[in-house]
Amino acid sequence: MVKGTRDRFDRCIRCGQRVPWGESVCRSCNPARLPSPSPTQYHATVFLVVIVSLLAVGAWLMIRG
Repeated sequence: MVKGTRDRFDRCIRCGQRVPWGESVCRSCNPARLPSPSPTQYHATVFLVVIVSLLAVGAWLMIRG
């Protein structure tokens, strides 16, 4: 038996309470109802860290060599 989206729920990543489908934190952990970052923001942050790391290693090798 397949449940509809109305019957589905997620768990709060902080305290484990049930939250509506697609939400990551509950009302008590996020009283201001601030939106969570999008996956695009996570990927952009990782991409920037990789680029900065490569530039730092390149600069270190140029100074050293």
